[in-house]
Amino acid sequence: MDFHNQLQKLKDKKFFATLGIERGIEKESLRVTSDGFISEKAHPSSLGASFTNPSITTDFAESLIEVVTPVFTNVDDLYEYLLGLHIFIADGLEDNELLWPFSMPPEITDPSKINIATYSDTNIGKLKHIYRKGLAIRYGKTMQCVSGVHFNFSLTDNSLAIISGSSAQKDIDNTYLGLIRNFKRLFWFVLYEFGHSSVVDKSFVDGRDNDLEPLNNSDLFKEGATSLRMSEIGYQSKAQENLNIKYNNLDEFLEEVKSAIKTPYPEFENLGLKDSEGDFHQISSGILQIENELYDCIRPKRAGSSGERPYELLKKEGIKYLEVRGIDLDPDDVAGISKDKILLLDLIMLYCAIKPSSLMSDAEKSIIESNDIATIKNGRLPETMISYKDQPTSISESRIDVIKDLMQLATAMNDPKYIEVVSSINSRVNIFNPDKSFHSLGLEKARENALDLKSNKEIDTLKFKEEAETSLLKFEKIQATANFDKIDEFMNSYNTKI
Repeated sequence: MDFHNQLQKLKDKKFFATLGIERGIEKESLRVTSDGFISEKAHPSSLGASFTNPSITTDFAESLIEVVTPVFTNVDDLYEYLLGLHIFIADGLEDNELLWPFSMPPEITDPSKINIATYSDTNIGKLKHIYRKGLAIRYGKTMQCVSGVHFNFSLTDNSLAIISGSSAQKDIDNTYLGLIRNFKRLFWFVLYEFGHSSVVDKSFVDGRDNDLEPLNNSDLFKEGATSLRMSEIGYQSKAQENLNIKYNNLDEFLEEVKSAIKTPYPEFENLGLKDSEGDFHQISSGILQIENELYDCIRPKRAGSSGERPYELLKKEGIKYLEVRGIDLDPDDVAGISKDKILLLDLIMLYCAIKPSSLMSDAEKSIIESNDIATIKNGRLPETMISYKDQPTSISESRIDVIKDLMQLATAMNDPKYIEVVSSINSRVNIFNPDKSFHSLGLEKARENALDLKSNKEIDTLKFKEEAETSLLKFEKIQATANFDKIDEFMNSYNTKI
């Protein structure tokens, strides 16, 4: 059965009349100084405690702010919440600091001055810090300063039951795994629509091999690139290249992840678990320290309480939602992603859920990887060839075909917002300005965004202020009872939980 038959079947079942989509956003941005360099200051207390504030935390570095929204069934509400967080942060940043608007970082003069995020003196707080130290010694601090948007997606129980043909968790798992496989098949399209990183400051690849061309004295670029962030110079890991993850079966996926955590990787093993001073500087010597180190454009997820391993949660309770990770920051939106792009992600995810999804073979996995590389490097060149429907096809023709299907889906949803979003999809061309450095362009945009956010008086940010204050009080209580001496025991226990 093809997509069009499946779409008709769902229309007959009145699927779209009761369709419920749940989505949330996690978005990272670097805090930079007034002249555009990565801030060396600690996470501002005006934004709350990074360990206990559910909406504003840090990612790899103290300067890498991560905002997290709750789950919304309405896109307008989600975007307003995301925008409100950015207004609150813009008002709360100290010393004229700004949020960097691009996925790729500004000029990095000295990577050693990038401060790894700290959380608390509790064992969980220390574990989070050790994990980040591990990322630093494995991949270098520069690579970890790349920012992006994570889009968390699920369907409501009722919608899932219709599309899965059952409410059983096993069938739900299979529906989500089918969606993942289709998303990976379509990731070239996502890279095209959401890629915003075709230029990098030279400091980003300092001392590393690359195939980029000089744009000016300070920057490198690739004329047809969509997302250098997703290329081998970006958020990638050589150690993970041989993982055979095809998402055909949840147990198989979990076994592959478990094996990657348990299997020592020689290069990481040589680093040792502890540094010269006897402090832990990685959680394990495996290909992955923990489940979250798996770099993929989409991952199956289930939230649990702090300290519970994602592996155990998924094994015990199955998939609850999907996390889309291959989204660059949109420098033209103050919140890093526009409302239209959130709607487009809804459509793409729904399309991948509805479209029949065969199991993935090793050969197809290789084709998908080739499509991704071609699009990452040359996707903006219309003549770039990819494999589409088992045929070599130009990326421009393939896009037209996908857009037609998305329009059929938008029409079936009977919501003018979605139809409008598909109608407004345009071919995109990279525009380069060799006379202006990436660093100065980013600084200009960061200043514009800050002015825009600070002048927005329509959204009330009191709830974010209260949440930040509550998080500081909660943090103080947690610190007061922190266990200072049992990290070795805790690490050993944590590593045996999988």
